[in-house]
Amino acid sequence: MKKILALTLALMMVLTMATTAFAATVTVEQSGHTYVAYQILTGSQGVSEGPLGDAAWGDGINPDNFLTALKADATVGGTFASVTDAMSFAKALEELTDNSVEAKIVAEIADANKIADKAITLIKGENDLKDGYYLIVDVTETNGVFDSKNAVLLQVTRDITIADKSAKPTVDKQVHDEEADAEYGHNNGWGETADHAMNESFQFKLIATLPADPDFAAYETYKVVFNDTMSTGVTFESIESVKVNGTDVTDYTCTAKAGDAGTSWTLTIADIKEYDKNLADGAVIEVIYSAHLNENAAVGNIDTNKNTVYLQYSNNPNIGGEEELGKTTEDTVWVFTYEMKNTKVDGDNKALADAGFKLYSDEACVTEVPVIYDTTLQAYRLTKGTEAGVEMKSAKESGVFNIVGLDVGTYYLKETTTPAGYNTCAVVKVEITAVHVEAESKSTATTEIVMKQDGAKTSINTIVNKAGAVLPETGGMGTTIFYAVGGVLVVAAVVLLVARKRASSAK
Repeated sequence: MKKILALTLALMMVLTMATTAFAATVTVEQSGHTYVAYQILTGSQGVSEGPLGDAAWGDGINPDNFLTALKADATVGGTFASVTDAMSFAKALEELTDNSVEAKIVAEIADANKIADKAITLIKGENDLKDGYYLIVDVTETNGVFDSKNAVLLQVTRDITIADKSAKPTVDKQVHDEEADAEYGHNNGWGETADHAMNESFQFKLIATLPADPDFAAYETYKVVFNDTMSTGVTFESIESVKVNGTDVTDYTCTAKAGDAGTSWTLTIADIKEYDKNLADGAVIEVIYSAHLNENAAVGNIDTNKNTVYLQYSNNPNIGGEEELGKTTEDTVWVFTYEMKNTKVDGDNKALADAGFKLYSDEACVTEVPVIYDTTLQAYRLTKGTEAGVEMKSAKESGVFNIVGLDVGTYYLKETTTPAGYNTCAVVKVEITAVHVEAESKSTATTEIVMKQDGAKTSINTIVNKAGAVLPETGGMGTTIFYAVGGVLVVAAVVLLVARKRASSAK
C-alpha cells in the first residue's frame, strides 16, 4: 500500500494538486455543470500535508483491475523514472474514463478493464466526501458534445471549490460592405449584413476568441476547426489570411476549393500554441476569405444569401485536444443584392419594343456597367469572367428590360438604339439605396430598398419615347396646305397693291 500511495502522490505532483486541509468538502459553484468523483483510496489524514493513514481501496475499486489498467506506461509499486513517464501515467488514468455523458462513464468504469463501478455525482453546493484520493471529472454536455472538460483532479482530504474551469471559445462571423458604416452596426465596413453586386468579389471574416483563463495553459496542444456553410447563392474564391493573435498562420488545412457554392467546408489549425504559447492570456484566431454572389443569389428583401459558421475546439487538456472537440453555436451573416426594373413605353403609355440601352456608373456615360441576358433569370445581369457586355433591348410585347444583381449606388441608363419614328430620350438617372440589418433574434435579416428615377421614388423605371414631328410628303396633304396658304397670301398682296394705287390717284 505504501508503494501505491507513492505512485499516487507522484501523479498528484505532476498535476500540481497539493493537500492543504483536513476535511474533504467539495463545493461546486458552476451551475449547469455535472461532476463525478471516483474514489481511488480511502483513509484518514491526521495533519495537513501529512500521510493518509489506514489507506484502503476506495468504494467500488477492484485492485487487480486498477493495477492492470495502469501498467502500460509506468511501473506500478515504484516511482516514476521521469516526468514523461508520470505524464503518461496521468493520461492513462484519464483514459480509463470515457469522454461521454455520465451514464456511459459509469457503465465503462464498471467494465472488467476499468477501475471502479461506483461514481459519486457532485451537484451545485457542498458535497461531503470521505477522506481519500478521488478522480474528479467534469462530464457536462452541451450542444450535443462536451463544451469543455476540467483537467484530471486527484484530491486528498482537503476543502476544494469547483468553479468553471472550462473557459470556452466563442465564434463570430462578419461580412464586409464598403458602403456600410457604424450607423448600421458596422465597424470599418465589417458587420452582420451587407449588399453587393452579383459576381463582385467581397470578403468574409471568421473570428474565434479564447477568453483569458489560466486553464488554457494546461493544454499541450490546442486545436480549432472553423466549420463554414455557404448558401447556393455564394461562391467561394480563396483564403486571404489566417492569423493567431496577429501572427500569420501557414500550417492549416482548408477543404474549400475555388468555385465551390452551396457547400460546407472546414479550416483546421491543429495547434494554435505553435503561434502563441501563452494561451492563458487568451487568443484571437482570425480567418479572412473572399467570395462572391452568383446567379443563384436571391434578389431583393430575401435573406437566403447567408453564410453560417460554428467552431470546434479542444476541450480536454488531458488528451491533448485530439480525441474530442467542443462545439459553439452557429453565427450567421447575410448578403443582399438588388433589381432595377425598367419598362419602355411610347407617348400613350403603351409598351415599346426594340429600344436599346446601356448602363453606366457616371453621368457622362463613359464607364459602362456591362450586362448580359440570362435566360434562366429572364433578366439582364452583370457579366462575369470573360463574358462580353451586350446592349439591353426592351421586350417586344412588354417593353421590359430588367437588371438583377446590382449593388446600391447611382446608375445611368442611356438609350443607344431608338425605335424608328421616335425621338431619343434623355439619359435616365437611377438611384438605389438600402438599409440592411440583422434581426434582434439573430435568426434573420431584412433590407429596406428605395429606388429613385430622376429623383422621384419609384418601384419601376418607366422610360418614355415620344413620336417625332410629321413632315410633308409629295402629293400628300402637306402640299395642299402650302398651296392654300400661298393662294391666300397672293390674293392679299393684290388687294393691298390695288388699295395703294387708288390712294395715290386720289392725291
